[in-house]
Amino acid sequence: MTESVRRTGGRSARVRHEVLSATQALLLEEGLEATTVTAVAERSGVHHTSIYRRWGDRAALVRDALLGAVDSAVPVQDTGSLYDELVQMLNDVLAMYQSALGPVLLDLIRSNEPSLAELQVGYLDERLKLCAEVIERAKERGELPRTVDHRLVFELLIGPVLGRALLTADGVNSLDSTVIVRAALYGVCDGQDRDPAPSRASGRRASAH
Repeated sequence: MTESVRRTGGRSARVRHEVLSATQALLLEEGLEATTVTAVAERSGVHHTSIYRRWGDRAALVRDALLGAVDSAVPVQDTGSLYDELVQMLNDVLAMYQSALGPVLLDLIRSNEPSLAELQVGYLDERLKLCAEVIERAKERGELPRTVDHRLVFELLIGPVLGRALLTADGVNSLDSTVIVRAALYGVCDGQDRDPAPSRASGRRASAH
């Protein structure tokens, strides 16, 4: 009986690997729309009924494959320095958006397909959890106040990336991860003591002179 269980577990892991590898390959080669369960079944050699039985639907399958690919492309590191960790993470993110995986993620973000709505939220939630781990470690080390909102840090870091990737022709090529991280952690004024919103009265005085 023990041998039977061991063989089943081995086959199960092998099938999972084959299906996810085929899904990732299709995503990178053909794109999000072309990555259907039927196409994955043909590529992997695993019957589509087995795929549905394990993942339930296409969105869950694509989610697993995408998260695996992103986890490999953007590993979360513990270097003992928040600044170093965020710069390395953002470097990996920029490289990912310039790779074949980038257009797939952008298609997912843009998609209005109802079946992918849960996948969109799930993908961002998983990335947010990993960012939370980095921020919580920094709080434990005393690098950040306890009141810092990890979600806001994540949004400050990823906002420029998605903004350039989705809204500009040159994409993320012109971004510098060190500049983004410094702006997120210390502000765009580089720590200088400046009044970001001068009063109207002082403005009138200045124009009167």
